[in-house]
Amino acid sequence: MEKLTITAHMKTPFITGGGYMTFDALLAGILFDQLQDVEAAHASVPIKCTEGLFHASAAFYEPLNQSRVTFVANLRADHSLNASLLMKKPNGSGAIHTKISRVRQSQFGAVMNSYDCKFSETIEWHIEGDPDTIRKLIEPISFIGKRRASGFGEIRQWTIESSELDGLKGLSNEPLRPIPIEKFTGDTSSLQIDTAWRPAYWHPTNRAICYAPELSL
Repeated sequence: MEKLTITAHMKTPFITGGGYMTFDALLAGILFDQLQDVEAAHASVPIKCTEGLFHASAAFYEPLNQSRVTFVANLRADHSLNASLLMKKPNGSGAIHTKISRVRQSQFGAVMNSYDCKFSETIEWHIEGDPDTIRKLIEPISFIGKRRASGFGEIRQWTIESSELDGLKGLSNEPLRPIPIEKFTGDTSSLQIDTAWRPAYWHPTNRAICYAPELSL
């Protein structure tokens, strides 16, 4: 394992739904697409892991200009419903509705979704991991983030360089990623936040009070 700086040189603005976008989460997503197994994907992340904590920083943007953007999405309810959730027909036949009618579907219309849009020349991560395996995973990736089909998050080039940082603490002992307070040995005046600190990041059992960087919120 080597200490590395991974940089995505961006061609278009990056759209995010929020969060820290740690590099282990990015690799886990790539691996899940290949393996189709959550546990196998997490176990295959080529980054040093100490008691569940990956040595991989949050994403840092340079320079950072940020705005909110809104997109319209059209909702259409055309799936079958769980019959146990529906009432019987009023004619007493005992039959139940298991489909939404076309008339009812037409009432599901457009909704507005708002996201953070980051205008940044580069997105950077500090990690401790296997450079050769990481290079093979990221080099085929041309887009990251949300709204990729709309052209956002396009990557012009990936670079991997040596680093002095292990992905956990910066040069001033500040946290580079969410780290549970009982596991953190750096600057305890840093921001504390209730957030996920290990994959799967969406699962509530993986949340804790953590020291975390401020600039990646």
